[in-house]
Amino acid sequence: MLDCNSRTSNRQLGKKIGLTEQAIGYKIKRLLEKGVIKKFITFVNALSLGYTHYKVFVKIQDATEEVEKKIMDYLVKNKNVRWIVSTSGKYDLSFSVLAKTPQEFSSIYQEIESRFGKFISEKNIFINVSSPGFTRDYLINRKQSTKVEYSRGKEMRKLDDTDKSVLKSLSQNSRKNIVDISEEIKSTVDVVKYRIKKMISDRIISSFTVQLDLEKMGYEYYSIFFSMHNLNEILIKNILDFAINHPGILFVVQLIGNYDIQLEIEVKNYQELEQILKKFRFQFSKNIRDFEILRVNKEFKYDFFPF
Repeated sequence: MLDCNSRTSNRQLGKKIGLTEQAIGYKIKRLLEKGVIKKFITFVNALSLGYTHYKVFVKIQDATEEVEKKIMDYLVKNKNVRWIVSTSGKYDLSFSVLAKTPQEFSSIYQEIESRFGKFISEKNIFINVSSPGFTRDYLINRKQSTKVEYSRGKEMRKLDDTDKSVLKSLSQNSRKNIVDISEEIKSTVDVVKYRIKKMISDRIISSFTVQLDLEKMGYEYYSIFFSMHNLNEILIKNILDFAINHPGILFVVQLIGNYDIQLEIEVKNYQELEQILKKFRFQFSKNIRDFEILRVNKEFKYDFFPF
């Protein structure tokens, strides 16, 4: 339930689950202490704010552990980088960059190359056209997930300084109390309440969710890339419907680049991944030209509003 709305109060959670408010508070505290819940995250639809989402995949060569740490530290501190993971497969590292223009992205990536280019043997860059997320309904044995929007709308939304401050305050702690936010940004409770409500209405805030340590839960994370024939709106809708009916698929990413579609999937093991992949390949056999699998090993940054 926290995955669907991490701002749900302990009292509301207790009513739904049948536990006391105190019991819910204790369980959440234990999950945080054990590291199962890493953070409470605000899912910000940055595409609606005029940003373009670039996904970068690189293969590392001749890098010591110290150099790899320097690369990660640099990317974590970069205010335009919103996601960083180490991977197994064709590439060793993947990170996402938010930029307003191609020139801005080029400048950001050139700086990365100037610092670490000699350690990069291969790279692949995609544009994320849209990547709606899906709730983790598999955790409560539901057969359908709920779609969470992440796409560019017809109108670009604009934020003022107060909106930005509220988003930044919430981005890495979506359960933060409104009173604490108002004190932090030197505003009022009523203003903060209104701004959050307005940003939800404007689909700038898509949802409030959680960042989980999947390894501690006994799950694995994979990215599967597909090159498709005749990708169109009907096919994309069918793929989204497939994701809704196969909980465990966390994101469906429409790409511009060497591949057209990326599925991000959480499963208990590789055998479960193969079962989902077999169903997907059977349903879309006329459209799939090729595919590639990456395993996501470790997450270093997960921030939908890193600015």
